[in-house]
Amino acid sequence: MAIPLPIFKGYTVDVRLKEFRKVEQNKRLEFVRFNSAKGDKLLAGFIKTLDIKTKKDNETLLAIWK
Repeated sequence: MAIPLPIFKGYTVDVRLKEFRKVEQNKRLEFVRFNSAKGDKLLAGFIKTLDIKTKKDNETLLAIWK
């Protein structure tokens, strides 16, 4: 069963691979690692959107820090 990945600012957030991905028509795929300068800024913004009171967001946050 496929689990939909979260979207943040047009990027698909892949916590397992620790990267943001953006796909736009007629453009190259964009991959941004969490540990890059751009990834760090995106990750900080994404984390602010999480509600740790929900099980799903809490698990996402824990997976980010692994």
